[in-house]
Amino acid sequence: MDPIIDGLVPITIVAIIFTTVSAVGIVLILAAIKKRKMEVDAYKAAIEKGLPVPEFKIRITEKSPANTLKAALVWMACGLGFTIMMYVIALEERDFSPMGIGSIPFLIGVALAISYVIEKKEREKEKNNS
Repeated sequence: MDPIIDGLVPITIVAIIFTTVSAVGIVLILAAIKKRKMEVDAYKAAIEKGLPVPEFKIRITEKSPANTLKAALVWMACGLGFTIMMYVIALEERDFSPMGIGSIPFLIGVALAISYVIEKKEREKEKNNS
């Protein structure tokens, strides 16, 4: 096969997978928005007709240190996964270092882990001051 075509096959596969995952994500987000809008419209109609309405559910997502820790662990795992994957590829190719690609998500995870520690300390200070 032609070397150019051999190089385009993995890029095409990754692009198709990324596009598919993105499209599914967008559809799910739009469906959730439409469902929420229908709920709001139903509440408005019930209020206008004077019907008793259950308490409106307001979804407030509170940022917690646990969520930051989860994100940190995911990014670190991605970084290590990329490093291992690129190391295996580098064993065959012998012309590049795998550390560059894997270090980016790993360092994002390290930054989030540091953020977790800071957030946890701030929460403890708030609890002690209350």
